[in-house]
Amino acid sequence: MASHQFICFLAMISLMIINISANKACHPDDLKGLNDFKAGIHSDTSSRLSKWIGQDCCNWPGISCNSTTNRVVKIYLPGHYVSGDDESPNFVSSTMSGSISPSISLLTSLQVIDLNKLVGLTGQIPESIGVLKNLKELNLQTNQISSTIPESLFTLTSLTTLNLENNHLIGEISENIGNLQALQKLFLSNNSFTGKIPVSITKIYSISTIHLETNQLVGEIQLPLSPAQWPLIKTLALDNNKLTGVIPDSIGYLTTLSSLSISNNQLTGPIPSCLGNIKQLQILKVNNNNFSVEMLPTSICGLTELSVLYVAQNKIHGPLPGCLSSFKYLLDVDIPFKRTVTLPMGVHKQ
Repeated sequence: MASHQFICFLAMISLMIINISANKACHPDDLKGLNDFKAGIHSDTSSRLSKWIGQDCCNWPGISCNSTTNRVVKIYLPGHYVSGDDESPNFVSSTMSGSISPSISLLTSLQVIDLNKLVGLTGQIPESIGVLKNLKELNLQTNQISSTIPESLFTLTSLTTLNLENNHLIGEISENIGNLQALQKLFLSNNSFTGKIPVSITKIYSISTIHLETNQLVGEIQLPLSPAQWPLIKTLALDNNKLTGVIPDSIGYLTTLSSLSISNNQLTGPIPSCLGNIKQLQILKVNNNNFSVEMLPTSICGLTELSVLYVAQNKIHGPLPGCLSSFKYLLDVDIPFKRTVTLPMGVHKQ
């Protein structure tokens, strides 16, 4: 009897060990997806990928899992990161070279892919990325990703952050970008995008940050036609493109805007007086265009939060509005005409 109980005890222990091992093992699809990703990377100066060993991928560096399902929800392998603990943090800068395996689509619970500033990632964004319907953040900033953005990416309706800036992306920005209704932050600057700014971008209700600067975009500035369309917008950066036309009067609808940068384009016409509606505006850069007006609109006197004002390299003759002398936050000014008022102490003049 005693031996039978002992055998039962051993069987229970064995089952417990098996269950613990099973719980620690990754989902087979996640494991294959991560191992294929690792196989696509030729070098990793941080050596994080060399520690991707065994079946328990939830404890691998840069990987986070859902505590209930044990599925991988986050790949976080940036080029600049902090290791160590709170008492003795270690700031690390690393690079990776290689490409992103299409097998990343096997990690169907992924919510975050952050591979920013690795410098050496090449190739394309896999078309299969459209399978990752739970994806909320995609950050591939500062790499050497090339080709066009796959159309499947614009089916990721849970996406809140899309950061592809500082790469070698080409082609037009698809009108299907308007499908990303959860999108809050869009970074596509410093690529080689061509064509027009898609009209559908004005219909992304949740957007707060738009960076499209330093591309080869043409055509007119696209802005909402209703004050209800971009109620959360804070930053609009369109510098260093080939945009033409005028600043639409609907710019006055963007009352939450704090930074407007449209420098180095081919914009014409006046600087609209409705800019004065944007009371929270802190940065205004309209320099290096073809604006033609006798003087800045007096409505600019309502922009008392301004800290940066660039209007040079246009056909603006002056005089400088006297109200600027009372702007207590104004630190950086680039103006083309004779200053007829005293600017605040400490202002940096271009």
